[in-house]
Amino acid sequence: MTTTLNTLAFKAHTHPKHRFQNLYGLLDAASLYESWGQLNKLASPGIDGITMPKYKSTLIENIERLSQQLKQKSYRVNDIKRIYIPKSNGKERPLGLPTVDDKLVQQSVSQILQSIWEQDFMRNSLMCFICLSFGIVHLVGLKQQWASL
Repeated sequence: MTTTLNTLAFKAHTHPKHRFQNLYGLLDAASLYESWGQLNKLASPGIDGITMPKYKSTLIENIERLSQQLKQKSYRVNDIKRIYIPKSNGKERPLGLPTVDDKLVQQSVSQILQSIWEQDFMRNSLMCFICLSFGIVHLVGLKQQWASL
C-alpha cells in the first residue's frame, strides 16, 4: 500500500490541479492490514464490546470480512459508544468510542487522503503549525531566533 500512497503523493505534488478518481478502490485488505499496525492497541472497545486483543485473535478473518464488505459496498458504520470523562472544572466532556472496524476504515481513509493533501502544504505553513502547537510563549522565542539568523 505504501507504494500506492507514494504514487498518489507524487501525482498530487507534480499535478496540483489533478482530480483523483476511484479512491474508494484503494480500501482493500492490504490497506486495512497496514492500518491495523497504526492503531492504538490499548484503546477502549466500542459499542460492540470487542477489544483489540479479541479482534487480533481473528485478525485475518476480520480484515477479509471487512474488505469484502467494502468491495460489495455493504459496509455500514456502527454506532458510537458515548462516555463522559471528567474535566478539571468539575464538568464532564463527552467522548465517542468507535468500534475496531470503524477505526480500521477511518485510518485507511486517513492515510489515502493525507498522501494527497500533504502535498498542498508548504514548508512555511508547516513551520507555522509547529509554532502554534508549542504555544504563544515558544512562538515569541522562535520569532526572536529566526530574526537573529
